[in-house]
Amino acid sequence: MIGAGFVGQLAHLANYSDIPDCRVLGLAEVRPRLRELVCRRYDIPRAYAQHSEMLEDPDIEAVVVVTRRHHTGPIALDCLTAGRHLLTEKPMAATLAQATTLVEAQQRDTVYAVGSMRRHDEGVEMARQMLAELRDTKELGDILLVRLYCYGGQDYCNMPGFVASGEPRPEELPGWSVAPEWLPRTWHDDYDNFVNVYVHAINLLRHICADTPEVRHADLRRRQGGTVLLDFAGFPAVLEYGEMDHNDWIEGLEVVFSRGRLKLSLPPAMLRNVPAKVELYRNTGRGEEIVAPLANWSWSFRRQAEAFVADVRERRQPIASGQDALEDMRLIEAIWQAHVGNQ
Repeated sequence: MIGAGFVGQLAHLANYSDIPDCRVLGLAEVRPRLRELVCRRYDIPRAYAQHSEMLEDPDIEAVVVVTRRHHTGPIALDCLTAGRHLLTEKPMAATLAQATTLVEAQQRDTVYAVGSMRRHDEGVEMARQMLAELRDTKELGDILLVRLYCYGGQDYCNMPGFVASGEPRPEELPGWSVAPEWLPRTWHDDYDNFVNVYVHAINLLRHICADTPEVRHADLRRRQGGTVLLDFAGFPAVLEYGEMDHNDWIEGLEVVFSRGRLKLSLPPAMLRNVPAKVELYRNTGRGEEIVAPLANWSWSFRRQAEAFVADVRERRQPIASGQDALEDMRLIEAIWQAHVGNQ
């Protein structure tokens, strides 16, 4: 494990430490006191001040990287170059060029996964399968529109168990640019925020629809909210996003057909054992009905950890692979190019 902050501890380390056929052998964390406390908390036998020390350890088979965004790319590149199996938090990088560098560095027979944990949500899996069947059978007619929205809220859910040391975050580590070179510097902070928060939505849309859309229009003038019009060569999709101050969490996806609607409502990311909610509204010709199949009580982060362990053990392609995440970065840059072109 590289990095032991809040998300690293509670969304990743706590899960890997609890998986029967996985052993957390070492932790690389530059903050000495935090490194000591977390190793003690999770009974981690080996501690490293730098990730380079960990990569010299031949017993380390796979690495999970959860660091600040601009540090993730260089660390991931070192891991891939060293031939380690790797899972990093999203986003995989800040730009398409950076992401391409990482994908090209992946060595043969190694697993490279990106933490798009929504793909591991049982409710999301259910909705994806239902949509595929509805598109195949035409039971509800043609797709009129896909609406994707995220207005945020409180996603940490007062989660207990975080070990803190009070040490400042490290700033001296190598870092990559937070935005592409072609983007005017005045937009870099907004771009960085967009990639960090809404790459989940972009990835979810591509996963649910099993395709990557073209960009038709983007209005990202305000960091507090914006809209993007996308085209799936048969139906349009709209991304709505914004920063709403409230105690709930508002994020989801709706597919509107000519005779019904499929709705997916996502839980806060850190709400354990609560999957996404799926609802199908349909006109049967004999009346209208709502079908709400229930997924098992499960947590996407836990299922992501289990999947990564299985991927490494079986040398299989992750459902959220680095190669696939490359398309997220390609689409995000296209969105921002459309936005800049409208200015």
